[in-house]
Amino acid sequence: MSDDATSQVESNHAAYVKKYKTQAESHHNGETALMVDGEIKAYYTTASEAYAAGDEQYGLGNFSIQQVGADAIGLGAQALALM
Repeated sequence: MSDDATSQVESNHAAYVKKYKTQAESHHNGETALMVDGEIKAYYTTASEAYAAGDEQYGLGNFSIQQVGADAIGLGAQALALM
């Protein structure tokens, strides 16, 4: 994972925990949030849907996904398996 992608994962997860976690778990538990630059852009039913949307809209390394109600998802080499 590039430094930019790592930065997105780390900063987005920190923003999720600080700003969104409580409300997201109340309204979107079990869904997957697509995050860019510390903001949730959309919620998806599955991680693969969120990943595909992030790749299409923002490009690899420019987004991260967060499963609501779980720890951060590190995609690394396993990202292609989601497609």
